[in-house]
Amino acid sequence: MDHGYDIIIIGSGAGGGTVVQSLAETSARILILERGDFIPSEPENWDPEAVWKHLRYRTGERWLDGRGNEFTPYTHYCVGGNTKFWGSVLYRLRKE
Repeated sequence: MDHGYDIIIIGSGAGGGTVVQSLAETSARILILERGDFIPSEPENWDPEAVWKHLRYRTGERWLDGRGNEFTPYTHYCVGGNTKFWGSVLYRLRKE
């Protein structure tokens, strides 16, 4: 069986999801790779305090800023990416 793909898209968030939608009706064989899993259907997922204050589903990763200082970003790995947690709002938070 041939498992070849014409296009491989990394992530199903705002960018990846948009690209997939635009290619959906083509004859291209498309693979979407996602780092996370589906978010389970749970009442707590509709509670802003559970999601934001108690950091539900937030990764514990540590990143480094431009000066080498460590910080924990508000990053979530799931199908739909961070877009799912930010309600599709895309603020530009950095000068770059």
